[in-house]
Amino acid sequence: MAEGSQLKSFDDMVKWAKANPGKLTISTSGTGGIWHEVGMLIADHLGIEVQFVPYKGGKPATLAGLQGETMIAGGGVHEHIELLRAGKMRNLFQCGSKDIKLADGKVLSSLGTLVPAAKSLLPAGGTYNLMMRRTVPIAVQKAITEAFVQAANSATFKDVAEKKFFELQVLTGEAADKRAAQLEAQTAYLFNRYNAQIGAKVKSAKELGLPDPKDFDKWWPPQGYKPVGV
Repeated sequence: MAEGSQLKSFDDMVKWAKANPGKLTISTSGTGGIWHEVGMLIADHLGIEVQFVPYKGGKPATLAGLQGETMIAGGGVHEHIELLRAGKMRNLFQCGSKDIKLADGKVLSSLGTLVPAAKSLLPAGGTYNLMMRRTVPIAVQKAITEAFVQAANSATFKDVAEKKFFELQVLTGEAADKRAAQLEAQTAYLFNRYNAQIGAKVKSAKELGLPDPKDFDKWWPPQGYKPVGV
């Protein structure tokens, strides 16, 4: 949010939102986009009503918060970092699993630090995926997977991730399948929970063969699931 905002902390935001249902405005990079979904996830967890304002991308969404068009600028740390360093914006929280300490000593608090019960939701945000059809020969899957893991764990990639404040979590095989299914179940729940904000008909979790997020651990692995590859 802009440095001059009346909301000075995460607690201020939650208290104001609860006292003014539906009036807290947050910019997003677009309806149904990742930061809209993360915002819905957090609002649902905190029990607050929020008005999400869509923009055409992360930069205009950031600018909207900076100029006061919305009370809060939704987005990733990598999109806001220079404004935070310059003292033009204030960070209320970020959605990584750990606090981020900047070189100048400033700490960007994780939502999990501020609300311990929210740790299970984190990290929340965009993911980078490499996918293959299950019909790809196992030997080819294995070779590609090994190359992917090697690249993701390379010093060069880790350096890029660190500079952009991306959280490195390399998953393959069944672990990757499970995480993907968790995210799909979460999206199905949120898009139905906030269907009025999505503005279009969305399929229910049942139609997609997915469970409610709270039932995911009991549901996984789904009937007929067989991990492939390595």
